[in-house]
Amino acid sequence: MKPLPKVLRDIVRRKDVLLEALRRAMPQVTVTAESKTENPPLSCLKCASFCCKLAGYVEVHRADVRRLAKHLGLTVREFEEKHVVEVTRKGEKLIKSGYGTCQFLTADRRCSVYSARPRDCREYVCWDQYDSTVYDFAYFYQKAITAQKRAEAQKAAEAEGAKAKAREKRRRKQRRG
Repeated sequence: MKPLPKVLRDIVRRKDVLLEALRRAMPQVTVTAESKTENPPLSCLKCASFCCKLAGYVEVHRADVRRLAKHLGLTVREFEEKHVVEVTRKGEKLIKSGYGTCQFLTADRRCSVYSARPRDCREYVCWDQYDSTVYDFAYFYQKAITAQKRAEAQKAAEAEGAKAKAREKRRRKQRRG
């Protein structure tokens, strides 16, 4: 087996082959060398906050910790004691680990520390990630709900149309009778 650096050099040298394989494997996502994906953007306000529930861990750096602590009216030490849920072997501090829900997500699906959110959160957009799991959930959620609302509106319009026809039929019958 080749050592990892050689494998990585081969991948970089032959990235066109890798990208073509990805395009064939995942035709719904456009993968390019310049960006991660070219999925159409979604509205974060219409989402069920899948990024805060599914997207893995959130690492906080020193500047993030200071900003969050100031926002919450805590000292850095108090913030770390109260909100850091895990410290990795590399010393990375996490405020969200694994696939749990973020501790700063409110009941109305809003970030309670949005103006002071960590860099990981500021830079994350679900439509521009290598792993499209969160995007797929959000896309299904938003498009399925939109389609359902459209179908319900159409059904309501059809019901209203049927009622109007019935009223018109009764009026005609009364005029004749």
